Amino acid sequence: MRIVKSYIFFLFVVMTMVFVSCGHKSKHDETLALYNKGVELRNAKQNEDAAKCFNEALILVNDDELKANLEDRLGEIYWLQGLFDEALALHLDASTLFRQLSDSVALMKSLRNAGHAAAALKKTDEAEDYYNESFDIAKSLNDNNFTNEISLDLGRDIYIELGDYEKAISIVNQALENGAEPYQCHLLLGLAYYYLENDNEAIKHLNEAVKSDKAGLRMSAYQTLYYIYQLRDDYQKSLEYHELYHDNMIQTQTEHHSKELQGIKSDYELKMQENALKAKQRTRLTIMFGVLGVLGIALIITIILLRQRILRSQLEKEKTKNQFELALKKNKVYVTALALSEQITKSSLDFQLDDDSWDDFMNLINLIYNDFNNKLLTKYPSLTQEDLHICCLTRLGFNNQVIAILMNQQTSSYARRKSRIKQEKMNGIEDERSFEEIIEEI
Repeated sequence: MRIVKSYIFFLFVVMTMVFVSCGHKSKHDETLALYNKGVELRNAKQNEDAAKCFNEALILVNDDELKANLEDRLGEIYWLQGLFDEALALHLDASTLFRQLSDSVALMKSLRNAGHAAAALKKTDEAEDYYNESFDIAKSLNDNNFTNEISLDLGRDIYIELGDYEKAISIVNQALENGAEPYQCHLLLGLAYYYLENDNEAIKHLNEAVKSDKAGLRMSAYQTLYYIYQLRDDYQKSLEYHELYHDNMIQTQTEHHSKELQGIKSDYELKMQENALKAKQRTRLTIMFGVLGVLGIALIITIILLRQRILRSQLEKEKTKNQFELALKKNKVYVTALALSEQITKSSLDFQLDDDSWDDFMNLINLIYNDFNNKLLTKYPSLTQEDLHICCLTRLGFNNQVIAILMNQQTSSYARRKSRIKQEKMNGIEDERSFEEIIEEI
């Protein structure tokens, strides 16, 4: 009897071990299946469905290597969706696990991803550290392609954003010599020289960048060429590049959205901006001929001489205003806001605005709109500097989404903040006008 009991107990233990083992294996297989499905959905650009698969797999995962890969993949999707804090946390946790697993290749990639997320959060020093560590691993592995890619990340996300354009040019040129993707290199060099106001060098590199077969890259190059020739008052060239920019924007957008809808939208925006530029050109020609006529008549008629003086004064004011408007179009805050209003992509979200750019932006708004900020402060003295930034961007007509991104806020949070400014600082309880109407009437 005792022997029978012992035998039954032994069978129970063996069956329990088999059951547990099968359970672990089944759980691992289910996690791996979810991971593989998520990868397939990510490759098909179905990011929301891919994120669901990765999150479900993270609940089940009991393997450090698989968990690290899941976190790194999910972090990439969060980065694309603008969830930069969540993305950074996932990439850093993944890099910790890869470090423990001594997986240098995966660690190198996760650190680079962490650099992307930190740069998007304007944590420039952290981003630079992650990129540099990833760069050192790539060098130790003799991975020339990855080394070049991180060099371009440093040039774009760190040095151009910090305004260290010379250093950006140096590191991108080195990557170009080492065999990096040439068109992306030329685009970054063109942007750096543009900010250095070396337009000839900028044009040379941007003309190389537009040879790329990537519509998004060509679009960025054409946009910068458009700004350069607009500032040069070469309206014919400016219009040509503006049209090329929108053609490539349509091509880029149709990869993700309805071709018909985006085509209609882009055609409408293109025609509106072309008409505005042509109208401006006609106005300048009309003024020029008007001045010539007035000067001729002023030699004969004394009354026309007085009119000529008045007209000259008006033209001088208009010329000065145009100069300030041209300066505004080169200001980093305005250029960033305009790029976001035309198209919001992961590349256009990678920006950093320093205090000097904001100060220059505020001064130009004052000059163009007749002491706008001082009038605001006189009427509403409790407004803060950031409140004034919001008011200036609103005065220029940028939408809530663009302003929210520039102020590093969610659109819903920005809407609440705008409401508080009106209610608490602009006598909004007694004033039935909207925030935009109040700003427009200053």
